Amino acid sequence: MASSSTAAVEIDASIWHAIAGATVSLPAVNSAIYYFPQGHLEHCSAAANHNFTHTWPWIPCQVISVRYLTDSVSDQVFSRMILQPLQLLDPLPTNSGDGISAADDDILSFAKILTRSDANNGGGFSVPRFCADLILPPLNFEADPPVQTLVTRDSHNHAWGFRHIYRGTPRRHLLTTGWSKFVNAKRLVAGDSVVFMKKKSTDELFVGIRRAERFGSDEKAEAAEAVSAIESAVRGLRFEVVYYPKVGSPDFVVTAEKVNEALRIPWSAGMKVRMAVDADDASRLAWIQGGVTAASTPLAGIWRGSPWRMLQVNWDDPEGSHTNVSPWEVEYLPFSPLIDTGFHPAKRLRFLPDPGIIETDSSLLRQYPPAGMQGARRNHMEGDGLQPPTNEPAEEVISISTELTIGRSYSDTVSPVSQDGVQSGTSFQLFGTMIPTSTVSTEPAVERDTTAERRD
Repeated sequence: MASSSTAAVEIDASIWHAIAGATVSLPAVNSAIYYFPQGHLEHCSAAANHNFTHTWPWIPCQVISVRYLTDSVSDQVFSRMILQPLQLLDPLPTNSGDGISAADDDILSFAKILTRSDANNGGGFSVPRFCADLILPPLNFEADPPVQTLVTRDSHNHAWGFRHIYRGTPRRHLLTTGWSKFVNAKRLVAGDSVVFMKKKSTDELFVGIRRAERFGSDEKAEAAEAVSAIESAVRGLRFEVVYYPKVGSPDFVVTAEKVNEALRIPWSAGMKVRMAVDADDASRLAWIQGGVTAASTPLAGIWRGSPWRMLQVNWDDPEGSHTNVSPWEVEYLPFSPLIDTGFHPAKRLRFLPDPGIIETDSSLLRQYPPAGMQGARRNHMEGDGLQPPTNEPAEEVISISTELTIGRSYSDTVSPVSQDGVQSGTSFQLFGTMIPTSTVSTEPAVERDTTAERRD
């Protein structure tokens, strides 16, 4: 987050993504997304238990605009997005997938975390061999020593000159003359990252900054902006969010398809998952694997029923720990035994349902939709492009204008309209997609022996 008064410069989207890192992807203009207020508060380090009059754990929106910016003082990249909460009779936005990502453009990039030697204002910069080969123009190794002058531009289009030399014992690539001036001007410290980029189509060189710690920010103003955005969103008014990519802070604006796909999975303990993270050079993806140890949503408070960080994962990395992540941050890995277990082919894995673990709270639905979005009507978006094919049986539903629907089977003996408010069911509907909720369990998946059944 940044205060609205922060000076900013618009930059090329491909340069923005290269600096932000391979795991960052912004939604496309006009696409359908879910806005998670809880994640927004977390992003700007504001108290998640702010005393809201009423709110909602997720708000379906359409992306109106996306701006790719860099801070004039800190050189940090950030984005300003304008979002429109979906009204009851709004035309369904056309989803065109994620916006530009680092892998889709004309930019090659390599990031290095600065050492104390690199950040010494009287020293030089040690260029990793891979970075020199990938990004920098080739040296003439017949010369003694091989040397050249590089001209690279920062995110503000300011040119910087560096002397690139190959020397030492053992020999290595170094940036010498010009580097100290750059370190001082950008106020770089050990732990910050420098991102070197090359535009493949033109061979132009660029350099960007990724800070280990942000500076020059007004946390109180940023928290106030987040609260204001949430209050506008709940009222159905167009609002703006400011997003700074940073490690450990998941996106709070997520494409609808990504969320819907993740919430179709009946999450339970014992499931294996993997998650994309930035590799050491932060220009490509790496993957970490782990196992789900619990899956639950808050049962009380303003965020009750929220899927935000609902999965607790124990990562296989020795340094990993139990970490709470959201379902759309991870990829489910179907179980595949490495050895012959001797199980009969007819045996199958089965998830144990536990309706008590996660259940959509009907009282929460009564807090939303916001002003201007009131009323429970039939889902006007059913059958439209955002609703994927489903094998769900026909259900009698009560729909909310925010596209959240609690479903009840026709076999139920009590009609929903005869109850005091909307009843809790086994699924809720997001953007026209029925999402199961009552099958989430903290018990490990187990196998059912069907051999005896066949003998009977």
